[in-house]
Amino acid sequence: MKRYVIKFSKEGSIRYISHLDMHRLFKRSFKRAGIRLQYSQGFNPHPKMSFAQPLSLGYSGSSEYLEFETAEPYQTGEILEKANSVMPEGIRLHSCEELPPGGKSLAALTEAASYEIVIPAEEGFHGNIETLLKEYIERPQIPVLKYQKKTGRDLEVDIKPMIAEIHGMVNDNHIMLTMKLSAGSTANLSPEIVLASFCEFAGISYDRAEVSIGRTEIYFKNN
Repeated sequence: MKRYVIKFSKEGSIRYISHLDMHRLFKRSFKRAGIRLQYSQGFNPHPKMSFAQPLSLGYSGSSEYLEFETAEPYQTGEILEKANSVMPEGIRLHSCEELPPGGKSLAALTEAASYEIVIPAEEGFHGNIETLLKEYIERPQIPVLKYQKKTGRDLEVDIKPMIAEIHGMVNDNHIMLTMKLSAGSTANLSPEIVLASFCEFAGISYDRAEVSIGRTEIYFKNN
């Protein structure tokens, strides 16, 4: 039994398939590739396979991570070659590494993620995005309403401590934002919450259907 992590990208129209369907996709792809996954014990066994952090529906991801265990050892290059040969368009595996046995899962080690957001700029928009972002992030607090699943209510939360970095520019009639936000089980901030909060602050209107959001990296504790 061996433990591995694959780094992959999710681009194009396949970004519209759900997290659960992604799990099914990899399970079936590994089977087609002849890679035997290790399964849990019990009445309803399932493959020992999990993503570091779920990717929201409609988001692209250029640096996603999947960890899994196999029933027999494989060379990392063999896994990469076999799995890539059966992946659908839009999914591309970039690297595969063996992980030490035991230890915390990547999901438990996730602490931050970075994103790129592209918004069509309104005609005639000439605002200085970096100045607006500086004014936005330098406020003592950035309060927003976040829905709490446990209570079923909206709760006012200060998201400023969860924003590690935020930058922006205007290019070719588009506003481009990059941000690094808290992610994982301890604290998790959606880029859409930051987008809505900043645009309200800056007086920028946008149509969510025309906004492109991509996750560019996931960051782990101790690395």
